[in-house]
Amino acid sequence: MNAIRFAVYTGILWTIASVLLIEISIIQGAPTAWVELDFRLLSGTVLIILNSLDLGTNLSELIQYAQFGMPVNALNTITSLITGFIDGFTSGFFIAIFYNFLSIISEGKNFPTTIKFGIATGIVLGICSGLLAIVSIQYNFEMNSFGFAIRPMFLTFLGISNIAQITDGSFLSTVSKSYLIFPDGYGSTFEWGLWGFVDGFIGGVILALTFTRIRNYYRR
Repeated sequence: MNAIRFAVYTGILWTIASVLLIEISIIQGAPTAWVELDFRLLSGTVLIILNSLDLGTNLSELIQYAQFGMPVNALNTITSLITGFIDGFTSGFFIAIFYNFLSIISEGKNFPTTIKFGIATGIVLGICSGLLAIVSIQYNFEMNSFGFAIRPMFLTFLGISNIAQITDGSFLSTVSKSYLIFPDGYGSTFEWGLWGFVDGFIGGVILALTFTRIRNYYRR
């Protein structure tokens, strides 16, 4: 897999996702636009580094945007699209790197492409999730969870809660909280990283299967 080319594609897709989030917020009449912090490998790393350098206090307005949305204006929209592309590019690049590494070590073995892509995507999203958990702790997020996410497991838990009532203290309640609620300590960030891997693996396999089906269809 060409890492740069795939990174460009991923950057474009994440830019489109940013546009859609802003448009949906406007259509719904929300006073601010959603800002999706998932899949932002570079942004998460930079925020953690700045905090370690005692520069995090200068980012209070940005952290507020990350939690509660950003005011929709030309500057914020352009900035969101640029950072969306850069983060998408970075995450896509490392997905390709991990995929190529898995391809090298599995050469000559019957290792499905969809599984390799799922693992590579899972690794990157797992890292992103761990970084987001650390950011939420370091910057003292006022909110303890996001009310939405573009993730397979989030949609699964949302569907379960709509179908059946989740009783507090039950196993399902404990599991869903470990996924939905931001960690209150660094020890719990590992759980978020694992959930990120699960989400990335499922999403990666689905994307790879979809792409393979479409490619095979047009090659007929």
